[in-house]
Amino acid sequence: MSFLSDVIIAALRDSNVSQVGASGTSRLEDALRSLFAPRSSDAGLPADQTHVEPEALQQLVTRFEQSGYADIVRSWIGSGQNQPIEPHQLKETFGAAKVEELSRQTGLPHHALLDELAQVLPTVIDRLTPQGRLPEQAHTESHG
Repeated sequence: MSFLSDVIIAALRDSNVSQVGASGTSRLEDALRSLFAPRSSDAGLPADQTHVEPEALQQLVTRFEQSGYADIVRSWIGSGQNQPIEPHQLKETFGAAKVEELSRQTGLPHHALLDELAQVLPTVIDRLTPQGRLPEQAHTESHG
């Protein structure tokens, strides 16, 4: 299992999200993987070969900052308590097109998708940044 998959699965478990799709993975797990490893997801790599793409994580953090949620996303990266995020704030951050894409990908209605992402995303980003900073390219590439 890859570090990204371990982080996502643990965050889903902690948030009591257990919607398993036909592939044996959570529909939300697949959506999260597409956010943090879009090239790998687009290439159809299995979960155990999908690793966080630092530029994707950086772009996601930048989206939050540009949407006015810098303090929230920084709380997830830094040490200490993770600030919560509301579903409507995620919708603003991702934009309608990305929400629609993730909704189609998961089969979840927009409101359910955003509710679940709001529960899980802070934990995923927190665990992907255990040193209190974004990972560097060399530390997250596949070594397989």
